[in-house]
Amino acid sequence: MLPSLKQKLAKMSWKKLLAGALVLGLVVSAVAFIIIKNKKPAGIPVKTARAEIKPVQDNVFATGRVRLVEKQEFYSYEETTVKKINVNPGETVHKGQVLGLLDIDDLGDKLSNAKANYAVQQSNLENALNPRPEEIAQLRADYKKAGADYQNAQKKYQRTKQLYDQNAISAQELEAAELELIAKETEYKNADARLKIKESGPTGPELASLEAQVEQARIQMELAQQELDRTTLTAEMDGVVIAVEVAEGDHVNPGTRLITIGNTDKVEVTAGVSEADSGRLKTGQQVIVTAAALPDREYAGVLHSVSPGALVQTGNQGSQIEVPVIVRITGDSEGLRTGYTVDLTITTVDIEKALVVPYETVVEKDGKSKVYVVENGTAREKTVETGLNVELYTEIKSGLKEGDTVVVSPGDFLMDGAKVSALNNVPAAGGTT
Repeated sequence: MLPSLKQKLAKMSWKKLLAGALVLGLVVSAVAFIIIKNKKPAGIPVKTARAEIKPVQDNVFATGRVRLVEKQEFYSYEETTVKKINVNPGETVHKGQVLGLLDIDDLGDKLSNAKANYAVQQSNLENALNPRPEEIAQLRADYKKAGADYQNAQKKYQRTKQLYDQNAISAQELEAAELELIAKETEYKNADARLKIKESGPTGPELASLEAQVEQARIQMELAQQELDRTTLTAEMDGVVIAVEVAEGDHVNPGTRLITIGNTDKVEVTAGVSEADSGRLKTGQQVIVTAAALPDREYAGVLHSVSPGALVQTGNQGSQIEVPVIVRITGDSEGLRTGYTVDLTITTVDIEKALVVPYETVVEKDGKSKVYVVENGTAREKTVETGLNVELYTEIKSGLKEGDTVVVSPGDFLMDGAKVSALNNVPAAGGTT
């Protein structure tokens, strides 16, 4: 019996399906073979960055306070009363101008007495060096009289002694005669000495004593004059009145600050730099100064001085060691008022072109700085000479060239010659990928 048409068609379809499946299997096998044949083993996934040429700048930051370079402050040196104030803050003053007066009390009399004493001491010295003839004549007369008195006393003593030996007088009378003799002898010797001093001039020690008395009197006179002058507050420079801290009639104690004037065109900043940053400071470094009171302004300055010593500063956050520095404003200082708190940016390094890599690419091995350069999918260890570490970068002085691809944070697992696979779209240190 012949098969039906339906059976023939079913048998034919099954054969076609089998043949198609065999063909599809061969194609898939071929593709898989090609993929497996061409596929290479995957490397260690790593982040990478490129060595770049960048400007390098290193800064030290500090906070300071503005003060005047040139100023004059007036203080009271003794307890007194403010008699007159002639100026107000902000006024321009000129050298020699009287800004105020203090009560002089008895300073005028004190100066007059000091001047008189100085004149007396000068006269004594002058008389010792250049005695008048009449003085010498008087001293000679005194010397002769003292000599005659001494001779008479000697004779009197001899007569008294004889009477005593004859038991004619008492021992008390003999003793009185002896004392008189001693007194007349002393007067005679003193008269002789005074005459010789006048005739020959004072000896070394005597002259030194007289000169010392004159010098002491001169110093006392100058001190009295200085005390009197201090009651007149006189400007020693041209400038502006910065502060008037007393009023007329105020009773002030010694050491009270009265008036401050200064040159507002010349200001500087005093600040303290942390111990860790102080070793990077050198005089002459450029400084940018900013103030919260002037947010849109920047002022140019230069590091004028760095203290050779450090100080312990105590604040709200405890104690810390700081090195005092002074920054001079070199350009326009308009708006910077004395007493302002300002921020300092001190540029310690400024290199226009430097080869740098993210600091995370450099590791220390065997006491040397190393990086891993990716070459054709392989990490190659290279020794480099590093320079500055600034912000996110490390300067490379030798061992790399611009454009080299380096591994970021290689870690201890990465070895020289290892196969690596760079991760895409992963930010590296410094903002590169």
